[in-house]
Amino acid sequence: MSQMCLMDLVTANPAYRKLAAHLFLLILWSRDSSEEEVPESFEDGFFERVAWQVGETSPLLGDALRKKLGIYKLETGSLAAHHEYFRTIARGLAEDDSLRPMLLEMLLQSIEADGSYDGARPCPGELIQVIAGICQQAGGRSYYDPISANGRLLAQLVSNSSPSAWGLGQSSADEDILHGLLRAFFQHNSLTFEKADALKSPPVDGVGLQVFDSVVSDLSGGAEAWDPELGVRDPFGRFRYGAAPKGKGEWPFIQHMLACMRPDHGLAIAVVDQAALLRAGKDAEIRRGIIQANLLDAVIYLPPKLYRSDARPLVILVFKSSRQSHSVLLVDGSKLYTSEKSLNTLTQAGIQQIQEQYSRREPVDGTAVLLSIAELESNSFALNPGRYFLARADEGLHDLDALSREHEHIKRELWDVGAQIDELLGRLAG
Repeated sequence: MSQMCLMDLVTANPAYRKLAAHLFLLILWSRDSSEEEVPESFEDGFFERVAWQVGETSPLLGDALRKKLGIYKLETGSLAAHHEYFRTIARGLAEDDSLRPMLLEMLLQSIEADGSYDGARPCPGELIQVIAGICQQAGGRSYYDPISANGRLLAQLVSNSSPSAWGLGQSSADEDILHGLLRAFFQHNSLTFEKADALKSPPVDGVGLQVFDSVVSDLSGGAEAWDPELGVRDPFGRFRYGAAPKGKGEWPFIQHMLACMRPDHGLAIAVVDQAALLRAGKDAEIRRGIIQANLLDAVIYLPPKLYRSDARPLVILVFKSSRQSHSVLLVDGSKLYTSEKSLNTLTQAGIQQIQEQYSRREPVDGTAVLLSIAELESNSFALNPGRYFLARADEGLHDLDALSREHEHIKRELWDVGAQIDELLGRLAG
């Protein structure tokens, strides 16, 4: 039975999402490939035994799956209606044991693509390709993702690298950690996931921060929780370029990422909302400090609506710890997409163009600009794309739903600025 046939079989059952923990355990179940060893009955005891076996390799994963089994048993009860379903899947896996990791990945992606997934939004595959291409150009074998979400980005980076590559992911969400651990199960100890808030509990090596060849994260959907007091109390000096306003976590996370990349040849890649490049006040001070320290290597502008129901245009920021160049590359990839309903997708030709322009690091009329730090300083360190790239005459948001979401986003930004002004006026009055 092929991988796709198995996946069709799994998803044919309307209850397969509720049975996800059982399906995960069935895929992880380790045994000889003899068909006679497929159990005739798949009772609760079978899955509990497999969960304990998984726990011997990955205790956190075993505990998480046992918890899921317990929830299903309380909410639904008997597995009697699903015995033949499980048996058919087990027989399909018996035909080709190598299908297990591929089937698991397909199942995870299917669940994560559904709006009911109770975790962080998965990083689009095309965006992962762009990031992976930049990482491959930089080399290295150690990877760290402080907001690892479901682990897909980190797992892809490690699998695309050398056989000795390894990665560490952190997340504070149970569902994301579960999916990260499932992806790590077949990676032969090359992937580790921790349930932790990276800003409060950064990875340490002895008494100092642990450092990595590449620190990579999509901050566009999960970097809002930030308390400036954390910067004041930080024992590692991570926030040397300034403390962002409360709730604006992109630049604190970026500073954390910069502190965790190797000081001699480290790389950091952050995906952020374009609005993070436009804010004034503390955010602007942090951006200026990082650019003046010659850490910003490239800015890659992306299309809007790369995530469904999110009209915001995103940006890839590339940082390097030891740069010979004193210029910053700006690449306009905002038009390199195909559109389908409320979702835009980077094209393969566009991905290749972005990677080639990053590699060549040369000006290209209309799509790539190379600016010295002095030139950026003369422009007040502005990084808004409109200053450097001409907009197309027909460019604009014609999607009314997307325009409405963008309007709400701008209103929230204005409300936050107003709150900061009120706070400052209150301090002055006191």
